[in-house]
Amino acid sequence: MDTTHRDLERDIERIDAMLHADEAPRGRRAAKGGGSEDESGRKGGRRSGREAAAARIEVIDLGEVDGLGIEDKDVLRTLRELATSHSTFAEAYAGCFAGSVYLPEAPGATRKRVHFGFFLDDARLALLNIDGAYSGTAEGALTDDLSSYPSAPRALYELLRHLIREDFLRLVDVEGELSDIEERIIAAPSRLRGEDGRILRRRRELMRLNGAYQQLDELASTIAQDDDGLLPRTDRRLFNTLSQQAQRLSAKAQYLREYCVQLIELKDARADARRDATNLYLTVVASIFVPITTITGWYGMNFSNMPELSWEYGYATVIALSLVIIAAELAFFKWKKWL
Repeated sequence: MDTTHRDLERDIERIDAMLHADEAPRGRRAAKGGGSEDESGRKGGRRSGREAAAARIEVIDLGEVDGLGIEDKDVLRTLRELATSHSTFAEAYAGCFAGSVYLPEAPGATRKRVHFGFFLDDARLALLNIDGAYSGTAEGALTDDLSSYPSAPRALYELLRHLIREDFLRLVDVEGELSDIEERIIAAPSRLRGEDGRILRRRRELMRLNGAYQQLDELASTIAQDDDGLLPRTDRRLFNTLSQQAQRLSAKAQYLREYCVQLIELKDARADARRDATNLYLTVVASIFVPITTITGWYGMNFSNMPELSWEYGYATVIALSLVIIAAELAFFKWKKWL
C-alpha cells in the first residue's frame, strides 16, 4: 500500500511540474514565431497578455458581497443565496462565473469539511467564506500562493486541485480497509461484531463523497465550456483535466459503495450458511435417534404376549439392533455428505 502511495504522489508531483513548466515554453514560442499578439489571442480564446498578469485574489465574508462592485443583479442574487447552498456548482453569466464549493470531510479526516463561494471574472477571483467552513486548509495554505498564478481561473483551478489532491489515496486506503473486513468475514464470520455498523458508516461517507465529486465534475465542465471566451485555452484545458479527475474519483467512490453492499451481503450469506449448518447438524442428530425412540416406545408397551420380553437374549438383541441402525444411518449421512 505504501509503495502505491509513493508512486501516485510522484506522478502527481511530475504532472504538477509539467503544468507549471508549460507557461514559459509557450511564451517563447509565441515570441519566436513573430505572430501578432491579437493573432495569438484569437487562437487561445483571449489575449495572451492577460495570462502574464498576476491573479487578483480576494477573501471576504459572504455579507461583504455588495462591496465587490458587481452590477449584475442575477449574479448578486446567486452569491447572496450561497448561505443556504450545500452543494458544488458554477453558473455562467456574461463575463463571469459564480458558484459554490462544498466538499464533505475526506476519509480518514485528511480534509475537513470545506464550504465557500466564489466569483470569477477575467481579472479577479473572490472567495466567499460561508458559515466559517472555509477552513484553514484552503485559506491559510493557499490564498497567498494563489496570487502568484498568471490568471484568476488558473488560481481557482489550483485551489480546487489542492482540495482533492489526496482523495484518491484515501479512497485506496478505504478499499484496503474493506478488503481486510472481507478477509475476516471469510476466515471467521462468527467473531465479527459491529462490522455492519462500520461498513454502513463507510457507505454513507462514500455516498456523500460520490455526490460531491459528481457536482465538482459539473462545475469544472461548466467553466471549461466557457461560451463567452473568458478563459485562456490553457485554463480551459486545465478545467477539463479537473473534470476528468472528478469523474475518476466519483467512479472509485461508487465502486467502493457497491463493495460495501457486497460485504454486507457476504456477511449475511456466511451467517445464513452457519445457521443452516447448525440446523443440519441438529436434524441429523434427531434423525439418528428416531428409530431408537421407536424401538423404545414399541417395547415399552409391555404386553404379556410379547415373546422378546421373556427371551434370554432379548435385551442384547435390541442393543445390537439399535447399534446397527445407528451405524447404517451414519454411513448414509456420510454418503450424502450431510456430516
